[in-house]
Amino acid sequence: MSDPVWILGIDMTRFGKHPDEDLVDLGSAATLGALGDAGVGISDVQVMAAGSLLQAGAGVGQQIQKQVGQTGIPVFNVANACATGATALRTAILAIKAGEADVGLAVGVEKLAGAGLLAGATRSDDADTWTPRGRRGAVTALDGRVGTETMPGVFAQVGMQYLHDHDYAGTPLELFARISEKNHGHSTLNPKAAYQKAMSLEQIMGDLMIAYPNTRPMCSANCDGAAAAVVVSDEYLKELSAEQRRRAVKVSASVLTSDPWQEACQVLPDVNTLTRQAATQAYEQAGVGPDD
Repeated sequence: MSDPVWILGIDMTRFGKHPDEDLVDLGSAATLGALGDAGVGISDVQVMAAGSLLQAGAGVGQQIQKQVGQTGIPVFNVANACATGATALRTAILAIKAGEADVGLAVGVEKLAGAGLLAGATRSDDADTWTPRGRRGAVTALDGRVGTETMPGVFAQVGMQYLHDHDYAGTPLELFARISEKNHGHSTLNPKAAYQKAMSLEQIMGDLMIAYPNTRPMCSANCDGAAAAVVVSDEYLKELSAEQRRRAVKVSASVLTSDPWQEACQVLPDVNTLTRQAATQAYEQAGVGPDD
């Protein structure tokens, strides 16, 4: 990245179940919080990127603008699976690096509480027959038969494959549980995180098994929430107050990748490949390594 881009302000809502708030409520709250943290107003923002996966076609960015202020700026609505929020941030960063804006706003918002899982074929009007559905023409549910498309199962498979490829000799359950123990400890430092309590290794390993080696505390809860960030160019930052410059955080790297082709399964993504590819590029771009 040639010219530096800086995060000037951030905010997020409390993650959890918010039955009385919709996407616009949550997104607007995070947006106003980020603007306040940055010390700028919506009139200063020159480009906006909004990410929402489940409401990808709803024009969430424009809806949020109607709440916080419509100034005629371009809005990019993005949807990119688990990377939706990060893609919104990268979109704002790229707009600044392209010279199209000096101040960008990125917001990601989802309503997941109560979301169900969809799989299988559809039953026709005749209760005794099933209608094939999807590209594979399944007449019964494939989930659990040729793999899984539910996230706890997908990441369980990914993790087990990774351990197999690296000749891991320990217990997968304990290894995964230690990662969860660390993350639950981190969540206690954020008053807006969905989980607020630390959990011991024994508690995590002894909880309800969802998809080996993932127990319930290792899985993400279906909840609602939003987060937003204000990003600015290096030139713009130089004109701000000393306090704003002191609190700004430099974006050392921003990388987005997709699943590369390989002579293997073309249905499920190879998350290990994605992670290694993106991490390698990000380290090279930032000029640092894992040990740093």
